[in-house]
Formats: sequence, structure tokens, C-alpha cells
Amino acid sequence: MLSRFTGLRAVVRLFSGSARYSTEAQTASKKFLSPDQYVAKQAEKTVQNEEFLDSLLAADFEYKPLIINSNAPKNKRQEPIPLNVELLQYKPLRLPQTHGHKVAELSFKGYDSDDLLRASDFAARAAFYLGIPCSKIEVLKPEKRLYTVIRSPFAQAKSKENWWRVTHRQELVAYDANPEVIDLWISYINKNAIEGVKYEAQIHTQELTAFDKELSELTAEDIKLPEAYTHASADPVSNRVQELLKSDEFKKALEEK
Repeated sequence: MLSRFTGLRAVVRLFSGSARYSTEAQTASKKFLSPDQYVAKQAEKTVQNEEFLDSLLAADFEYKPLIINSNAPKNKRQEPIPLNVELLQYKPLRLPQTHGHKVAELSFKGYDSDDLLRASDFAARAAFYLGIPCSKIEVLKPEKRLYTVIRSPFAQAKSKENWWRVTHRQELVAYDANPEVIDLWISYINKNAIEGVKYEAQIHTQELTAFDKELSELTAEDIKLPEAYTHASADPVSNRVQELLKSDEFKKALEEK
């Protein structure tokens, strides 16, 4: 859709996910260890942990976390609670909008309202620490659906029973943020997703009216990961994407298209 003022058009990308990222894919390719190798590896790991703990206790360090006020509640060690931990007692902070351009809409669906509140609250706090202005968490009208089933297939087949399925919904809107920051935000939320909560995101981007022409002239050398992912060498997904972008099969498929 063309804009009458800026000559730009809005493009919407869809993203959905409902399960936590599993680490089984990382260990699937590893070879099985023999019993002796496993015992030796565990012993080496124990020694490394003991050396790490000894290094932490070897020297004293000054503990001065940022706090809201001097009368902040203290823990068992009589130390002030850090600022980011103390802020968990309050509603998520929000940054002011600069231009009011909508860049992403994140929706949450689930059957447990408590899990839904945890998921939306986590997303709002992550947006604040990433510098993304967001709206308040909006609670939408729940979806209700009625199911009618028989009580039993034989003795009580003529008797019916009703069941209500209530799906709770919440929404969070992000404004005025860089697309790479939005991708990092959604990736972080997806990595720490809560089971039983369905996440859906609509990402809005702005492109020039000649974007289709530039896309047709794009070559395999011009396609690369965003700069925010260049240092994510420990992420197996980003490593696999980089391998695919550099492969000859991808270049051949792009040229044929």
C-alpha cells in the first residue's frame, strides 16, 4: 500500500511460535561417549567448577548496585536489592514514543490467564531494556467456544454435557524501533517462551516504491545476516543460516528464480 506523503509502502511479516526452543538439536549431532570417557568428562567438569568457585572467593569485590532509595528492602545478607530486581515489584516501565510509527504487534493467546500475564509482562520489560517504546499491555476480549458431547457412548448416550473453552488474549504494540532491534526482541521472547502460550507477531516495515526492482536485481553476495547477528557465533541457528547463504545451492536457486 503506497503512502501519499512519504512515497513508502508498508510490508507486514508474520511470525508465530508456541513452544520453547529446545537444545536437543544441538546434542543430536554429537557422538555418544563411552562410560570411561563420560566419567572422565564429569570429573574434569567438577574440577573446573571448583576452580571457578575458588577464583570467585579469592578476592573481595565491592557490592554497590543501583537502588531506588536507601530504604529499599534487603535480603538475608543485609544487602540492597539491585534496581532491575526491585523494579519487578512494579508495572513494566515504558519509553516515550518519538514518531509514533508502529513497527510490531505482538499478541498472546492461552488458556491460563496467569501464564498469559507472565508472558506479556516479560515481553514488555524486555522491550524497555532494549530501548523499544511500547504501549500498555492491552487485555482483549476472551474467545469462548461451547462444546457439546455425550456423557458416555452406551448407557448415557442420550444425555449431553456442555464444555466451555475460554481463550484469553493480550496484545502489545511496539513503536519507533530499528528492524534489527525488533528481530532481536522477538528472538529473545521466542527463546524464553512459556509453554501453553501462543505468540503471534506482525512486523511492519517501510520500503521504497522501487523495492520490487531492487529485489529483482539482488544477487547472492548482497544477502547477509543483520549486523546484530554477526557476533552470535554460539547460536546454532545463525551459524546454519550463514552456511546456507554461502552455499552454492542457494546461489543457484536465487539465479534460477
